[in-house]
Amino acid sequence: MSSISLSELLISEATELSVPQGTEGLSMLDAALAWASCGFYVLPINQSTKHPGSVVGVGWPDKSSRAEKQIREWFSDSDYGLAIHVGRSGAIAFDVDEPHLVPYVLGQWIRFGETPFQSTRDSDPMRGHFLFSTQYGKTYSNSKGYLSGGWGEVRGKNGIIVVSPTIHQKSLSGGRYLWIRTGPLPVLPYDLDEKLPQASTQAFQALNLAEVEAFLLANNGALLPGLLERVVSGSSIKFTSGSRHDAARNLLITCLTDAMAGLYPAKAAVERIANHFILFKPESEWSSPDEFLGMVKWAVAQVSNASAENLSQIRDAALLMSRPSVQNWLEGQR
Repeated sequence: MSSISLSELLISEATELSVPQGTEGLSMLDAALAWASCGFYVLPINQSTKHPGSVVGVGWPDKSSRAEKQIREWFSDSDYGLAIHVGRSGAIAFDVDEPHLVPYVLGQWIRFGETPFQSTRDSDPMRGHFLFSTQYGKTYSNSKGYLSGGWGEVRGKNGIIVVSPTIHQKSLSGGRYLWIRTGPLPVLPYDLDEKLPQASTQAFQALNLAEVEAFLLANNGALLPGLLERVVSGSSIKFTSGSRHDAARNLLITCLTDAMAGLYPAKAAVERIANHFILFKPESEWSSPDEFLGMVKWAVAQVSNASAENLSQIRDAALLMSRPSVQNWLEGQR
């Protein structure tokens, strides 16, 4: 466990979370120091990725810092990019990719004139990061909870956002990090708070790697091995029309449930979905090095409680649909 310096404690006690002004014109070192002085934990990242552990490595959530000495060591003589550790700083970020899909209640607050906003596309005035502070003692997961849909993602407890003056990976096609609104973070409103799960009270906790491996070995049936490819290929439109993370997570739930019903091997499903996910979201764009593995652990925890009756229904329906007579009938309806 990392230690916290006196200077960090003083910052925590004395500073209201705030987005510093004019970071686009600062050096990376000065920008990092400005963020720390405004109460935020920062991290260096490789500018070709969004991996929070791309510089500091495994255990990055305990390595983010507000200490001046550490920040100078990271940024004084390097070409690292800059990320802020949102949850550890006492904040939450809404990463909006598709503004037209934002739920009404969230849309009202991200348009609020005092909500700090970092634009990530020069062609879309509402695409980017919106920051709020969290009430004392509350930490949120990265789940969207009841704010579902393909609008974007939540950055909570172990979430980061990349900030200026880092060069956007897609700068040649309009990508940018530019703070449109800065200043103090408003407290997360109640009508958003009630729709998000706190990190410590999620109904399902992700399993450890050993438990996942045991699940993959145990569920190796192959009643309909060819079905896997049809299910995965048929999901492609969901990867292009909304959150790629959500699309992969939901696909894992579907395929691992099928695997429990004995339709195809769980291990083959995970490997196929991993390749599909990377096709639409390269590893350089992942929110963390273990983004996909984290989804697998979570998904296995969800499906492990499926009832025998439900699995039997899934198996019977899939076998029925696979019969040549049914397939011929379906072809005739097209």
